[in-house]
Amino acid sequence: MTLEKSSKKILILGGGFGGMYCAKKLECLMAKRKNIDAEIILVSRQNFFVFTPMLPQVVSGMIESNHVVVPLRQVLKNTKFYEAEVASIDVKKRKVNLWVENNNNNHNDDSHGENGSPLSDLTLDYDHLVISLGSDTNFPKSSDFAHVVFTLKNLKDALLLRNHIIDMLERADIESDLDKRRQMLNFVIVGGGLSGVETAAELNAFFHKVVKYYPNLKAKFSELPSHVTIIQSRDRILPELNSKLATDTLQKMNQDGISIILNTKVIDVGKGFVRTVTKEGEQSTIPANTVIWTVGISPNPLTASIACEKMTSGRPVVDSFLHVKGCENVWAVGDSAYIMDEISGEPFPATAQHALREAEVAAENIVNSLEKNNGLRKFKYGRDAQMALIGSKSAIANIAGINLSGFLIWCIWRVVYLKKLPMFKKRLRVALDWIIDIFFDPDLTHLRGLKEDRKFENHTKHIESR
Repeated sequence: MTLEKSSKKILILGGGFGGMYCAKKLECLMAKRKNIDAEIILVSRQNFFVFTPMLPQVVSGMIESNHVVVPLRQVLKNTKFYEAEVASIDVKKRKVNLWVENNNNNHNDDSHGENGSPLSDLTLDYDHLVISLGSDTNFPKSSDFAHVVFTLKNLKDALLLRNHIIDMLERADIESDLDKRRQMLNFVIVGGGLSGVETAAELNAFFHKVVKYYPNLKAKFSELPSHVTIIQSRDRILPELNSKLATDTLQKMNQDGISIILNTKVIDVGKGFVRTVTKEGEQSTIPANTVIWTVGISPNPLTASIACEKMTSGRPVVDSFLHVKGCENVWAVGDSAYIMDEISGEPFPATAQHALREAEVAAENIVNSLEKNNGLRKFKYGRDAQMALIGSKSAIANIAGINLSGFLIWCIWRVVYLKKLPMFKKRLRVALDWIIDIFFDPDLTHLRGLKEDRKFENHTKHIESR
């Protein structure tokens, strides 16, 4: 089925930071420039946008999970929305094929979705295409890590991890074997980038708040019973920030009891252990039931099928205007774009801040292309505002070349990110969550039904066999 063609169509693939903010900027620009006759269309596999920088606070229970998600239809009021999977992209014919769930029970249809329901196809044409399909977690080749580690890329990941952490606390509280108890209370985070550091800091603060509710744990250990460890393959953490901030953060996190192991790679992860190797070849094993993988991304496999200039990883190469090289009227932003930083000579890191600003520049360039009387704007990302949370009521920042840290920066971080959160009611709810967190401890409800089969299948078989 092919939709009827209109005057001009701007098709955006992906409802993350890149896609959502691009559509939002397009709506704003087109409202101001009445002479543009174009339709904005956004395709996403889910009908909501997730504010990923706040996912670690969802894990700790500081923020309610539904407060960091924004329904796309409510925030993008002048954008046509399709909840569907992108099946293929044909840049030569300017067509995108989608898979859409079909509720009609046609048993003769050979195509089915995850829940067994038949699927139907839908074809959309476009005049301008924005690719913002995000990325997948990149695990080492020939590894089976995906079945034993936790990730933190979406809301489901955050809820699964939160429930698992509380499960570990509950089980450790009644476990009599000291070694098994330590294994349950060891939390290993692979990757020392922004995501890994902020997750580690949030978890450590969470454990300090809730340990008083587990008297058996408190009685058995002189120190905090839970232990958070970051394993980083490089010689420093926070490669996205400057080295001085990274060094200050390492010292602060060590003072808070977080272990940081540098120049070390994870070579194996199994049920209850993490095996590592240093640059010198020395191997060691850490007993841990919880491993959180925050390092490495791989582009959406669909981007590798696009007939354009790509890196070996499959990410489309874009010029300084965010136009995909080798394609006409195709743009890419966020994790779907490989763009070189002219200052550092390195590609821009895949962060939410970069995706947001790339999305706005791409939107401006699309509008300018439609008007045909304005020049295109180059994407330039200033490094004068770098921020990260590093602990309870503590954050770091580099603003205008000045390194800052402490409680005031923690407050500024909250104001900055709260402002970026779409929809006023979501900002209000997150602000109220933060206020409530000042006066009350995190909720410790353990939802026993919220478990991912692949991570707990061995435990379930063990229980059933008894």
